[in-house]
Amino acid sequence: MKRLGLWLFLAALPGLLGGCREGGPSFPPPYAARPDGVYKGGALLPLYGLNWFGLETCDRAPHGLWAGRSVGEFLAQVRGLGFNALRLPVSPEVLRDQGQVAPWARTGDPGYPQSPLAGLRYVLERAQGLGFHVLLDLHTFRCDLIGGNLPGRPFDPARGYTKGDWHADLRRLARLSLEFPNVFGIDLFNEPHGLTWSEWKALAQEAAQEVLKVNPRILVAVEGVGNLSDHGGYPAFWGGNLKEATDDLGLGDRLLYLPHVYGPSVHAMPYFSHPSFPENLPPIWDLHFGHLSGRGLPWGIGEFGGRYTGQDQVWQDRFALYLRQKGVKVWFYWALNPNSGDTGGILQDDWRTPVEGKVNLLKGLMGAPSGQAFDFLPEGGEVPGPERGFSVDSYYPNTPLLDAPGLVAQWRAQGFEVRLIRRVYYLHAFAGQDTLPQAFLHTLAQDLASAEAAGVKLILRFAYRPDENRAGGPTYCDPPKARVLGHIAQLGPVLRSRIGVIAYLEAGFIGPWGEWHSASPEAALMDPLPGYQEGAQPPCGRQNYDRKLPNAATLEIVQALLGEVPGRKVALRYPMAKAKLVELAQGGVAGTYPSPSSFTPLTPQEAHGNTLKARLGAHNDCFLASADDYGTYYYTPGPQQEREKEYWSQDNRFTVMGGETCTPAPHVPSGEDPARYVYEQFRRYRYNNLNLLYHPDMMAWFRSQPFGTGTLLEALKRDLGYRLYLRRVEVSGVHLSPNQAFTVRLYLENQGFGGLYNPKGLELVFIREGDGLRVARTLEATGFYGPPPGEEGVYAYTVPAPGQPGTYALWLRIYDPDLPNNPAYSVPLASRLERREGRNALGFVVEVR
Repeated sequence: MKRLGLWLFLAALPGLLGGCREGGPSFPPPYAARPDGVYKGGALLPLYGLNWFGLETCDRAPHGLWAGRSVGEFLAQVRGLGFNALRLPVSPEVLRDQGQVAPWARTGDPGYPQSPLAGLRYVLERAQGLGFHVLLDLHTFRCDLIGGNLPGRPFDPARGYTKGDWHADLRRLARLSLEFPNVFGIDLFNEPHGLTWSEWKALAQEAAQEVLKVNPRILVAVEGVGNLSDHGGYPAFWGGNLKEATDDLGLGDRLLYLPHVYGPSVHAMPYFSHPSFPENLPPIWDLHFGHLSGRGLPWGIGEFGGRYTGQDQVWQDRFALYLRQKGVKVWFYWALNPNSGDTGGILQDDWRTPVEGKVNLLKGLMGAPSGQAFDFLPEGGEVPGPERGFSVDSYYPNTPLLDAPGLVAQWRAQGFEVRLIRRVYYLHAFAGQDTLPQAFLHTLAQDLASAEAAGVKLILRFAYRPDENRAGGPTYCDPPKARVLGHIAQLGPVLRSRIGVIAYLEAGFIGPWGEWHSASPEAALMDPLPGYQEGAQPPCGRQNYDRKLPNAATLEIVQALLGEVPGRKVALRYPMAKAKLVELAQGGVAGTYPSPSSFTPLTPQEAHGNTLKARLGAHNDCFLASADDYGTYYYTPGPQQEREKEYWSQDNRFTVMGGETCTPAPHVPSGEDPARYVYEQFRRYRYNNLNLLYHPDMMAWFRSQPFGTGTLLEALKRDLGYRLYLRRVEVSGVHLSPNQAFTVRLYLENQGFGGLYNPKGLELVFIREGDGLRVARTLEATGFYGPPPGEEGVYAYTVPAPGQPGTYALWLRIYDPDLPNNPAYSVPLASRLERREGRNALGFVVEVR
């Protein structure tokens, strides 16, 4: 059906998030058809559906995208009206990926694929993300045979389509149901009116086996025939005659009968003119399909609808009452589309405005009013976002000016969405000068601008020593404390001028590469570790020795750096260093190893404050190198080493963790699975980012390790940093008065290794359909961090509804308060939803009247 003419949530459905398990008979089918309806996972699953046509036509795309609306917008709107199921008519051309998708498909949905089959997958993915259960309908065997020209039989060799072709296409549909577990069934063929019941029954039994041998855990929908079989004296609509259906076709609870039935706007059947109309109709419906209830056979309605005016409105009202009286909980209205010539749709010709009478009629068939909650499915792969993921390095003066857009493009071509660049400035040329040259400060300002132009953030490190003091090589020295402090004071105004593009800073300034070891004895910016006998040193210290204990000078430098970059964190190279700095700031004794009590991690109450403890993060530049990561932790295995590891693990719940590897392969304890062990180390220390460039052999090792359904590298790309999965949304209502109090509750789960370490703003955006009017309501102006890694939080806010009447789609924006108008710095949610201009579509549509 039919001839073509010229969002909010329901309560979560049982088993909504369930997947489809492969394999043996010990697993019960997730879907089952019983006399009282469809079940999923043992729970009744009412299916209140719409037909959305277009994929069966030679356009090879769902109709309506030409109206400037995306697939997600359409689905979100009808989800908000209470519908939870779709019947998608398709043609073999789509299943076989033949031909071209109509160019208008990308008018309203720029992301719509150009491949017909990829387009079907695109619709199924968005339907799954919004909680729709889908029935795939093989509507015709040729895309030009639709509407009044439907072939009436599932194959016709004379037209170049054989029974084998039909079976192959059913298997293709069944394979899609393995890929998308929200596909609950396959409609074997649409309206086989050119066959008798006995002919169709035999073909359907055979075809059902083709579906079920691919996926035995879904349903098979069988329609009725037309009028070549006994119709009891009352002509039936195409697909509506199941008078002779008396058994389950040997399919048991795999079978769902789905007849079609229409009213006067489609065809003037003689019984529509009877004086007792419409009360003469229930016996006719019983004759055609309603008798199945008395036989204990499951059935619903695959298509019904009409113009809903005049006599047709009388017909639809009476049929809706019939379905309620029969307790039918599975039905699909024809259609979402207004361009169905003889029925119209539930949307008006603008493809936006609901037909109020039809919607109210169908809500009366729903088991509950429009609900107030919805559960999203999680996104599968990486969701690139700011301040997380794999980073790349860039060094001054080797690279005099940063080309951030070029770096992003270079790594994108290699399959990495880089959103962090660690820019390291080696200042050895200025170590003997009290004042930094203006040319250098100008370079720094240009680099910050380049980062913003690329939509990336920078991890900054300043250091005076580009290498260790190796025998026979150049000697590099730490400057005196006063000079370091003077340089920091000069850097501050430049950094603050574009602080929004700074993710965080590494403490730097002291030791080779700014990594806080082998500090120069003359400057005394750090002390030797307790008990370490460093002995006589050459000028500025020799290579790789243990002058790495923070002292009062170290603390003063770190406090100065923090003072120049308000709100930003500074990452330290060792857990011991943070514990000692906090101890010193609290009046502790210099020259001693931090006491055990100093290794007390941040509490939720302390997190994200403006204290020294809250603003110091971590970086490990020899991650996975050895049991102590080459001196990152206490050298000797035992309680102190484990204390430092657990300190970082817990402290990093509320701060930042980054760094790099320094060995070709990871240190893996005996008996551990290498890939699993490495993955769990990333999780334990709550990594936000890792340098792609070093060690290159370690990156190759990550890529070579199978892990889950892919590689370890793919898992790390997915899980580095935050991964905010919006699991559930609840709202207080959908029919609102202007400025009425409106409450939204967000259930957020952080599935990533790390958390948000810089504050975000949170905004609820109402966008009015038609003119695009945007009404933004601030939920949190700044200070939103979301849940820590591995945890879930519930966030409730009450704001006024828009003041002007209209239909509004609901979006959530998690933005950067320092760069509020740049969508590149907004946080995308890791849920299956639509993302646009830095906003996340919540799937709600609210009416303000």
